[in-house]
Amino acid sequence: MIATAKGFFDGQQIVLDPPVRLEAGQEVVVAYAIASSAKSKETKSKIVDSLIGAIPNTGKALDDYRSERLEKYADNA
Repeated sequence: MIATAKGFFDGQQIVLDPPVRLEAGQEVVVAYAIASSAKSKETKSKIVDSLIGAIPNTGKALDDYRSERLEKYADNA
């Protein structure tokens, strides 16, 4: 039987979408294409842009914000 499947490499393994059921000893041929990741970069920049201004700049250092959070949630622990 010949079948095709599309997927991606997640850094450790090939992930097929939709999942493909393989039998032990079954021959598999893998051909790959190098695709641009511009779409991913665009999505990341949109996320970053959406976060800008989410916390108003009050001139505090990050340590001050951290201290506030620790005090606020200390009683809930």
